[in-house]
Amino acid sequence: MVYPINNVLALAKKHCFYNKEITYPPSLDLVGAIAQETAGDDQTEQLTSWPLLHKKTLYTTIQRLVNDTSPENTYRQSSYVSITGGGRGAQPLFFATDVNENRRQRAEFGKLIASTGMLTGRDWVVSMHSGGGLYRFRLHSHVSDSDCVKQYGLTRQLNNRALDLTLEIIESAGACTLAAGSYMPLPEIQQLLVKYKANVLSGDGSQIINFVNHMSTMSQEERDQIRLDKIIYTSEVLTSPQRAHIRATLGHGVKICSLLASAETGPWALSNPDLTGERTTASSDFVYDVRTMAVEIFPDSVALEGDKDSNHDDAMTTTAPAPLKDGETGAIVLTSLCRLRNPLVRYISGDVGSLHRLPARVRHLVAEADRPHLRVLRLDGRDRRFSFDWEGNYIEFGNLAAIVEDPRYGILQWQAILRSKKPEEDEEGGGRGRALVPCLELRVLPGAAMREDEALRGSMVDRVRLLISLEPGDEDTFVVVYLENTDGFEKSKTGGKVVKFIDRLN
Repeated sequence: MVYPINNVLALAKKHCFYNKEITYPPSLDLVGAIAQETAGDDQTEQLTSWPLLHKKTLYTTIQRLVNDTSPENTYRQSSYVSITGGGRGAQPLFFATDVNENRRQRAEFGKLIASTGMLTGRDWVVSMHSGGGLYRFRLHSHVSDSDCVKQYGLTRQLNNRALDLTLEIIESAGACTLAAGSYMPLPEIQQLLVKYKANVLSGDGSQIINFVNHMSTMSQEERDQIRLDKIIYTSEVLTSPQRAHIRATLGHGVKICSLLASAETGPWALSNPDLTGERTTASSDFVYDVRTMAVEIFPDSVALEGDKDSNHDDAMTTTAPAPLKDGETGAIVLTSLCRLRNPLVRYISGDVGSLHRLPARVRHLVAEADRPHLRVLRLDGRDRRFSFDWEGNYIEFGNLAAIVEDPRYGILQWQAILRSKKPEEDEEGGGRGRALVPCLELRVLPGAAMREDEALRGSMVDRVRLLISLEPGDEDTFVVVYLENTDGFEKSKTGGKVVKFIDRLN
């Protein structure tokens, strides 16, 4: 079920997300009354009259609501609870959605998946997504999975709600599902695919790469027993080298698809190469229904305003600039038309992208009733416009990413960590008592080409050294660690994503 924009904006006026004079969200009875009052209102209020909502404002209000056990606090009542955030050391966000709205949204999104032909009733999907535990054991990154079971008496499904979300929307699309989860060993997933002749594998980007790496070590006979023709990934935009690695291993006929969702928005967009074509860059094209989500693109500067403002009451932009035109890249701002009780209006998502029309040449692939309502969001990923201090110089993170993600190197995953270390003399037993020195550690998962080519590795290292102006004699303050799989990366506390940048110095 979707709601008219009138309903959503009228409810938002009565909600503490948008009015600091209000203590609690409206009661269920009031939500229903407001929806009825505005149902026949012909005076459609425009989104352009609304300010933009920054994460800082939302997070601060939600933290207060989560900690308030008053019976008047409806935020803690009849809600589906999920957790978001936790990347770059941020605190996770507890986000509550009305239980009935949540189920209806999943069902609607499943219909969109079916309508666009991404999945059919003939598909068998093995999901490696994680489920259970509300992320809490991601806080203990030093504890192994086996130690968690020993010390806390836990089963092996610990992580989050991605599994139940994925299974439900895939089943709503009509496909069959097999819940492998995130702790099933890769050889067992291999056996599952073979035994049930499953043709689709679903997981977050790192899980997909891990399994494809596992497949690359198999004999040709073992590979031939696996007949995957679709990959469905979530969480992270796959880079060009990652996509090339998947196709080199599974064959060029495999379709690389994706689902877009968050705790704040729920599931709302999908990437299907039959509709959008194959991207040659790190961006991905997602199809969405304008009846369920209003998407606006704003100049990049709006994403920074809330970060600069220390007073969260003022972190909601008072006057928003005009949205950008189709094709122009900027900050993605979302208004959900599926969520009424805790509305999401003009929320700055933290992602960067641009809007486009659905190509005319593929409109026949979509159900006729849905064609006028579908648009394309070109998602470039998280906003990378930040810098870090390195020996008194500010290094633009985007410049570091451009080097490491250069397609010629074929790096499948990477992570930068700023940390302190002992000087080499101390580590060798001399120089006792010297102060710790800053160190930039670059962890990379190389593809086959880089793993076998020392000159290629040297080229990347030299470019990074030049970027950070590494002085002679300071070579030990920059360390490159080559990994065998994604287990060696540090993940976010919540969604288990590889955190691209970790600062342990500041």
